[in-house]
Amino acid sequence: MDKDEEAAAGPLALRRRLARAPAFSSLSLGQFRFLLAGTSASQLGGWMEEVARGWLVFQLTDSAFQLGLVAFLRGVSTLVFSPVAGVVVDRLDRRRIAAFTQAVPGTVALLVGVLVSGGWVQMWHLYIMAVIVGASGAVNIPARQVLVYDVVGSEHLTSAIALNSVTGNVSRILAPSLGGIIIRAAGMAPAFYGQAAFQGLAVIATLLLRPLTHVQPVRVPVMAGIREGFGYVRRDETLSRLVMMNVTANVLIYPYVTMMPVFAKDLLHGGSAGYGLLLTGVGFGAIPGGLAAASMQGWGGRGKTMALAALLYMGMVLAFSFSRLFGLSFAILIVAGVGWALFATLNQTLLQLNLDNAFQGRGMALYSMAGGLTPFGSLGLGAASQQFGVPHSVAGFAATGLVLVALAGIASRKIRRL
Repeated sequence: MDKDEEAAAGPLALRRRLARAPAFSSLSLGQFRFLLAGTSASQLGGWMEEVARGWLVFQLTDSAFQLGLVAFLRGVSTLVFSPVAGVVVDRLDRRRIAAFTQAVPGTVALLVGVLVSGGWVQMWHLYIMAVIVGASGAVNIPARQVLVYDVVGSEHLTSAIALNSVTGNVSRILAPSLGGIIIRAAGMAPAFYGQAAFQGLAVIATLLLRPLTHVQPVRVPVMAGIREGFGYVRRDETLSRLVMMNVTANVLIYPYVTMMPVFAKDLLHGGSAGYGLLLTGVGFGAIPGGLAAASMQGWGGRGKTMALAALLYMGMVLAFSFSRLFGLSFAILIVAGVGWALFATLNQTLLQLNLDNAFQGRGMALYSMAGGLTPFGSLGLGAASQQFGVPHSVAGFAATGLVLVALAGIASRKIRRL
């Protein structure tokens, strides 16, 4: 074999080995690698925005309630636009939709960076930013989720979703730490500029994508399409339970992230660098958790594993609320990340595998609406924190989530048998 043949055989042999490994089988598809690159850039930008926005709000107001309020406005926007987003995703070119809605938060980040640089930024700017980014995310999230299915099909779906999750959590590790360092070394504005740059890269990667599967567009009136989507999920017990477990996590557990500046500054004394590091904790744990989920391609018992993983995640958030040692808190978040990755990956996989093709967009939009409910939890958590303190409020929310997920998941024979 000459050198040219060896060079050609190398990538081919690698793709064959990837195809034989269940956890990495989706990487054998070139178009999925494009999608993964876009996801990586998008997640890097999104997590940099999470760090910059949270620290900026806390710097301007020193208020846990304001942290919750900004998250609330973003989520309400996502919630309002999600039903329409599902119909749009089922009707139009998902690649172009994903690229356009990726460009929106990048543009907003650039504008906020300019406001910060000029010393003009005020809280009402951040309220508007939250609404715009929430609306664009309502469309972008289901569009990208359905693109995964379009690119890999059902055969590699568990692997693809899990690797998307792993990539996102590598970004979750890198971006908050990078954001915290940038804020400390150069100020707030460069963190927003960094987010804009990463979102721009995500737009380019998405536009280069050429899905292998082309689903026939669903031509229905918007309101009729929304009603059909809600009715379809509501009538199916398996789908409705999967969605409700996701809603529980989004409303009662995820809001603790909005309180992370309080934990970092006032309870664990870590400052901005410690804040960024704490946000990476779940990301560190989510890498092995995501790889474990990817290896379950084609396995039975994924429903039971998903439910147990949700209990692990929520139990660790409960434990985190009681810790006052930075190292211990970080370790708890790593374990929480293992549970979160297994739960989130398997929950989305099982939902998409049980959705008819004609309802992929609307089903995933309804699933993504749970993210729009997170700010309601954030607002409630912020208000409760004003009355009872942040640690006790986070603990109460986590304990309630544990009970509800046990009832929706472990207690259901249908879920255990998935």
